[in-house]
Amino acid sequence: MKLNKKLISFFAIYLIHFFALALSYALLLTFLTSLGYSATERSLFFVADALFGMVMQVVLGYLCDKYRKVKPFLYGCYAVYVVAAFFLYRTTGKIFFIHLLLVMLIGSLQRITIGLLDSFTMEQDPDYKENFGTIRMWGSIGWAIGSPLAAVLVTRFGYPVLGVSFFISVIVLVIILMFIDDVYVKNNRVPITSADIRKLFENKNYVMVVIILFVLFSVDLMQSYTVVDKIMALNGNEQNVGNYFALCAIVELPLFFIGGKLVKKYGVIKLTAFAAGMFVIRYCIYGFATTVGQIFIGGLLQAFTFPIITVTGKLLVDQQTPDNMKVSGQQVALAVYSGGSALIAPFVCGLVTDMFGVNAAMFFTAFEALIGFGLCLLFIRKQRPNIQ
Repeated sequence: MKLNKKLISFFAIYLIHFFALALSYALLLTFLTSLGYSATERSLFFVADALFGMVMQVVLGYLCDKYRKVKPFLYGCYAVYVVAAFFLYRTTGKIFFIHLLLVMLIGSLQRITIGLLDSFTMEQDPDYKENFGTIRMWGSIGWAIGSPLAAVLVTRFGYPVLGVSFFISVIVLVIILMFIDDVYVKNNRVPITSADIRKLFENKNYVMVVIILFVLFSVDLMQSYTVVDKIMALNGNEQNVGNYFALCAIVELPLFFIGGKLVKKYGVIKLTAFAAGMFVIRYCIYGFATTVGQIFIGGLLQAFTFPIITVTGKLLVDQQTPDNMKVSGQQVALAVYSGGSALIAPFVCGLVTDMFGVNAAMFFTAFEALIGFGLCLLFIRKQRPNIQ
């Protein structure tokens, strides 16, 4: 990939985007916990955000392909996101339905904006799609900076500062985006209809890919709940949580950088199976951990899990999506495997944690990862010749 002004702009976009997301989302769970919400109550917030997000991902993906534009919809999402984050962190009384609405918006919009930005990036240039991991790596750097900074800001100024900081970051992000052309301006693609969305699920490989990604993203998402609860149970604090997510973001970088080369050498689905195996080991470490330091050891395995499924997930879906449905194909898949996992994971996590404890939730997640590993092996046996 040739380094030029446009590519550098995308590096900056991902850096700032995920820096902003960290400010708005990294400490969301600790914020709700500080207000006195139980694990089960918190899970209801995240179930609501998952349901809303699933619907909006399908709708926005369809609209992007229909009108051959991404940026207007991305801008609209940012605007609503900023307002929701600003008011959430200023609502410090325990007002259930207000927090339900605001968490629903923030949780869904952080996934929606990531999905739209990824599609906007991958459709810019074939090289961007092939080397997506290198671009996405800058998002991890942004998260690594934003997570501990969020903890520092909250410690010094309180939670309301997060909404203001997020607003400033988004303003900078939008200014950079304004100088980049939309992806469909010069693209004369075949128009799509709502019937085309249904046809996606007639492709058995597409369905199988989405199921595998649903399982693995559910496993990955569980750490947003179980690991935070485990850190707090081990007498940790917001700074420990911020540092944990910063560590995870830092160790992601090498695999994002060389992910494209690994895909060419080992194949997409084999790398996905490897990541599933690493998830099993990782959650077993969390389950047996007795100190916050041991939690951080488990976090080191983030290097072999999230960056791999992020890169391979995009490529697996892209391989099974028609040329005139690249955005909607990704968004529909995201609605299922990202939105669906966001729907199931918090509910299961809250239920298992409240009933059996956080360690049981960890081992349950390890078992789920083992199921994902088995599905990958099944797909490898049944894959078609054009799938790597």
